[in-house]
Amino acid sequence: MRLVGAKSAATWVSRQAVRRGLLGSSRLWFGVFVARGAVKLARRAIGPRQPTVLLEEWIEPGTGIEVRNLSRDSG
Repeated sequence: MRLVGAKSAATWVSRQAVRRGLLGSSRLWFGVFVARGAVKLARRAIGPRQPTVLLEEWIEPGTGIEVRNLSRDSG
């Protein structure tokens, strides 16, 4: 389970690390850039995560199902 906004925060940190560390001259941000790359490589080496089962139900013969995707705004 992730914190809300965790993906956008990681994206911001990655962009800052590239901008200030790789393209700039900040040693701290370059260290962040290297660490972020190491984490990505480690995750790739470990392999893909197993999908999470959200719902599992038995369907009787003759029963139909409907799958819908609701936007966050439509509550």
